[in-house]
Amino acid sequence: MTALKHYFIGISLPEETAKSIYNQAFSLREEKQFKSWVHPLDYHLTLAFLGHPETENQLEQVKHDLEKNLVNNHSFQLQTTTFQTFGRPQSPRIFWLGTEDSKTLAELRSQVYHICKLADFKLDERPFTPHVTIAKKWISEENFLDQRIASPEQKSFTVAGVDLFETKLDKIPKYHSIHNVMLR
Repeated sequence: MTALKHYFIGISLPEETAKSIYNQAFSLREEKQFKSWVHPLDYHLTLAFLGHPETENQLEQVKHDLEKNLVNNHSFQLQTTTFQTFGRPQSPRIFWLGTEDSKTLAELRSQVYHICKLADFKLDERPFTPHVTIAKKWISEENFLDQRIASPEQKSFTVAGVDLFETKLDKIPKYHSIHNVMLR
């Protein structure tokens, strides 16, 4: 049986930024017990999770509308902040690196969400929390809150484009850009 393909729209991190984040998290990988660690080439910020499209036309419409509607958007700078978690504080589901608040990022995310809704994708309505997932599913018997985690070095990077990604669960890295829109 073939697994359904899943898609999302996101921002790839520059390779140098991804390597820096990976290196900062290296010591954590040695001592912190998460079920899985994200490959550095899979580091990204998700703008909209699309899931599995009902029709191929939905993806084609999104590609077309991203090109048409993001043509005047300019590249911009973002800065990473601190490690944080989603889920129960004692045993988090997601360990992630945050980014600074950015009006430009929020506006870009709003544009992308609008484009996806016009293509009839059902989107998550939770508030947007821009982040880069580092690891998933705490599996230790120890309480995560008892862990000492050093603050990462803040890194600034340029957001130069938006990608439509396809998830290939049997590959490493597993997120593959199938369409890119460069920002000016």
